[in-house]
This record gives sequence, structure tokens and C-alpha cells, in this order.
Amino acid sequence: MKKNLIYIGLLSIFAFFGCEDYLDKEPLDKLTNKNFWVNETSLRSYSQDFYSSYFTGYAQDYRLFGGYFSGDSYNDDFLLTTATGTDRAQRFYFPASNTTAPNNNIVWKKQFEMIRKANVMLENIPNMNIEESAKMHWTGIARFFRAIAHSTLVKEFGDVPFYDVAPKPGELDLLYKNRDSRISVTDKILEDFNYAVDNVRVDDGTLQLNKYVVGAFMSRWMLFHGTWCKYHGSSVGGTGSAVDNGTIKRYLDGAIKGANAVMSSGKFKIGNTYNALFTSESLAGNPEIVFYREYVTGLFCNALLAYNAKEDQELGGVAKDLIDSYLCVDGLPISQSTLYKGKDDPSIENSFVDRDPRLYDSFVDSLRIMNSGLHSATSPTGYVSKKFLNEKWLADNEPYITGLLSPADAPIIRYAEVLLNYAEARFEVARVGGDAFTQADLDVSINQIRQRQLSKWGDTAEPRSLPQITLSGNAISVNGVIINDPKRDADVDPVLWEIRRERRIELVMEGRRSDDLNRWAKFEYLNTQKGGQPSDIVLGAWIKKEDYPGINSAVKLFNPSGDESKEGYIMFYYYAGDKTAQRTFTKGDKNSERNYLRAVPITEINKYSDVGYTLSQNPGWE
Repeated sequence: MKKNLIYIGLLSIFAFFGCEDYLDKEPLDKLTNKNFWVNETSLRSYSQDFYSSYFTGYAQDYRLFGGYFSGDSYNDDFLLTTATGTDRAQRFYFPASNTTAPNNNIVWKKQFEMIRKANVMLENIPNMNIEESAKMHWTGIARFFRAIAHSTLVKEFGDVPFYDVAPKPGELDLLYKNRDSRISVTDKILEDFNYAVDNVRVDDGTLQLNKYVVGAFMSRWMLFHGTWCKYHGSSVGGTGSAVDNGTIKRYLDGAIKGANAVMSSGKFKIGNTYNALFTSESLAGNPEIVFYREYVTGLFCNALLAYNAKEDQELGGVAKDLIDSYLCVDGLPISQSTLYKGKDDPSIENSFVDRDPRLYDSFVDSLRIMNSGLHSATSPTGYVSKKFLNEKWLADNEPYITGLLSPADAPIIRYAEVLLNYAEARFEVARVGGDAFTQADLDVSINQIRQRQLSKWGDTAEPRSLPQITLSGNAISVNGVIINDPKRDADVDPVLWEIRRERRIELVMEGRRSDDLNRWAKFEYLNTQKGGQPSDIVLGAWIKKEDYPGINSAVKLFNPSGDESKEGYIMFYYYAGDKTAQRTFTKGDKNSERNYLRAVPITEINKYSDVGYTLSQNPGWE
């Protein structure tokens, strides 16, 4: 191992940050709120709890992988075979209208803890004996994390109480204030991000926040807020009101400002790797990485590599809907491209030929179906993920490929996402009063990503890339051919459809798709049936049963036009075995629309009620 981990001594500082002076004398052997705030080392130590809360990377367990891979399950890319736990099941199945509101208050509690922590920091910085520029930097750090905490709450709950002070124990009206409007809170979030990106240092040391990390996250969150308001309004289920274009434009301009802070720096660029961005022992100095979490053998490791190596991916599998969305290498959808070889025989061996090179860096190009008796490292859909697999480590049988031993660094936020945030925000802002979307916007964003030259691991063929895209009126063309995808949602502009496709492919399994469907108001994409038949999000690879004589009877097939006893697309277990578990979302129906927001936890509502205050519930969860 060649990494050197920078250790920062974490002080025991968290017990006091909400306390008042209950002692006559300051204790001489303990840190208190009065003797802690001394210098920048104090501020750096205090801030580390934010890092562990918001920059989890691949986490350090086998369960949710920090939101990567199967950790982002409420989407049309990857569908779980099971959904255990009250909250996860609620976010998975669209519960019926008479379902009791889930009472999981972990997100609520954690974010308000972080907001209080940030506000305590902000209240103490002005009185510290440090340079003014340092005060501005650390104020920006605190406001950045306060913006992220409030953004997380707004994403999950909509209207939430906004706090820019740390309430004292006796300030009941402040402690138990009802929810502020989504728009007023988001306005404050934008103010915090603006201050942070204008004042945080461009360099504050290894693995510490800087202006570019702030800008990258600003582009992510303000794009979320702007597009959510555009497609939902101020709330869900017809209970809110339309948000004016001027407000939406301000939020999208914020996203563009954040992206430009990164893009104009000259420090980042797209390289000629993809899989290595997720499987490398060190991401230090990689120009595609804006921020990352470091893992070190024997100290901090993760299990994600093992789950992409020799273990069966039994939690669930990648859906046909995702695989079909990858373009062919000529830049055209599979329905248009003459290169697509899966029309008559849609097996993996045929359908993966001449596709977007990122497909080969993300998924195994041979069938590996669970319960076939032929392979290890299988999946219920036959599509096996290898996006987080270091194939050299696997070939060399390194110990990192088993258990909780992987030292592969995790990209927290990538330059490619910043470019995609910019492209989408520029397209959307042009629809609400901003400057026209142009070819130049594509050239500095998506076309930069498409310059990436990739080779399949172990293949001696020349590296390949997708062709550049051209804005052709209200459409996108490649090499003079207008893209006309029959699978395009008719409600989505053709240019925006291709921007969204690029985002889906580039960021697949990185925890972004669920949020994207939410902000676009497109949970109908999650429906498990279409026209009375299984939709593509519950189907896997195409197989012929005669090729797998030992296949388990648990494997169910769907053939839209033939004999399912012989061949067809693999169906997920839960779909085939539990007809009550179908996901049905009806656009405009309050009982469906309510799922864009979590229920406000009942325990929190009861806490308010117990002291004579009111905390309102979200629409549909009353």
C-alpha cells in the first residue's frame, strides 16, 4: 500500500455545543464552549463530524454501500428482490392510501443536529482571534453544510422549519416552530451556497473542502431545487401552487454558478478511464474527481468490491430498461442504429455488441443468472454489475475482492456530474427566461464527456468513444442523423431527453437516479406493469431455457410474443411470486403523489403536541 492517511485528531467537542453555562467556574480539565474556539485547528476539528455525515463514500458495511449500487433502490435502473424495513418498503412499493405514515425520524433528527452544529459554529466564529479571511472561509464552510442539511430536509419533507440560530432550551416558540415554506427555505439555502462558493478557499489542504467542492455540490443541489419546483410546484398532490419562473430561474442560475466555479478553474478534465474512477486504490490527483473519500487497508475499507466480484448479487439486479437505454457506439438508440445486433436475438452476447463503451465498464457482457447452476457471481436478472470491480485485483486473486477488505477510494462527486448539472440547468433555465441553450453549452459539457476513449478490460482493440452530439433545432443529431427514440417520454423535449439519458448512463448506480426521478416528477417510470404486462424495469436478460438445463424453477420468464416455457426475459422473483407487491403510481393522484415526500415523523408531531405546539403533516400522510 502506498497511501498515506492524513489523521486529524478529533476532539471531544460535541457534548457541549448546545449547552449553557450551568457551572460557576469553567472546568480546567475539559473543553467548554468558552475555551474551545481558539484557532483554525479548533474549527477544523469541529468540522470533521460534517465530513463523516455527508461524505460517506462506499460506507463501511455490506448493506447500503453509501447509496451506491443497490443503495439507491427507488429507481428504474435496479430493482430489489426484497424491500425489508418499514421505511425502505414504503419507499419501494408506493403504499396504499390507508397505510399508516412511517415513523422513521432518523433523517429528520440527524439533519437538525447538523443544522444546530453549523449554527453554533457560526455564532462563535466572529469572536475568535483569527484573520478576517479565515473567518470568512470558516463561515463559508459552516454555511455550506447548513445548506446541505436544509437541502436534505427539503428534498425529503418539503416544507421544514428553517434555523439560522441555535435555539436555547427555554425558547419554546423557536424550538417548536412549525414548518416554513419550501420556497422560503430554499431561498436561504441559495444564500448559504452563494456565500460559501464566494468565500471558501480554493485550497485548504488534502481531503478538505475547497471552493470547487462547494461549487460542485451547489450545482447538484440547486439543480434539484430548481427542477423540483418547476415540475411539482410548491408541494405535491395538487396541494401546492405553481412556482413563478423568476424563482425557478434564480435556483437554476445558482446551479450554473456552482458548476462554472468548477468548470472555469482549469483544474478538472475528463480522462480516458471510467471503471477506474470507482475501483482505484488511490484517486488522489485524478482530474475527473472533485472530491473523494479515502480508504486504507487495515484502517478503513469497504465491501462494495466484494459484492461486484465473486459474490452473488442476490439483493436484486439491473433491469432491461436500463440496458436498453445505452446507445450504440454510433450514438444512436438501439431502435435506430444499424449496429444493434439484438433485434432478432436479444441475448447479452448479441445485444452488448457495439454499444456505448461505458456498458462494458459497468456490466458483465455474458449471462450470469442466479439459480442456473453454472456460475458464481450471478444476479437475479442475469445482468451482473462490475462497475465497482477492479478486474486486475480479481485476476490476481487479491484479498481485496472478498469481505470488507477493499481499499478502493470512493468518488464523492465527479467532474462529469458537474458538466451534466450544467447542461441540464442551462437547458432548463432557457425555458424560464434565461439565455438560449446553444451548441456551445453541449460542447463544454456532454461533448467533453463523450471525448473519453475506453477499452474493455483485457481487450486489445482500439479504444472507442461516442460521437459528438449536435443541436439540430429542437432535437439532437449525431453525424447528421436526428435521434428519434420511440421510447422517449412524449412529455419530455427531445433535447432534454438526451441530456437525461446521458446523465442516467454516466452516473448509473451512483445514487443519483432516485433523486432525478423525484425532481422530474416521473415516478410513473417505476410502475411494474405497462399495458397489463410486466414493464421493462422488472425484466432481466433474454435466455433460452434449453441452454440452461439445470435452471431452477424459481426463475420465471416473460415472452411478449412466444412460449415462455422455452425462452424469454427473466422476471424478478418478487414480481412473479407476489402480485400484491406491484408498484402502481398514478400521476395526479394524491395517494401516489404523496410519495415524492416522506411523511413527517409522528414522533416529532407528538413532541410538538405534548408542549402545545403544532407540526403539520405532508399531503396524503395526514
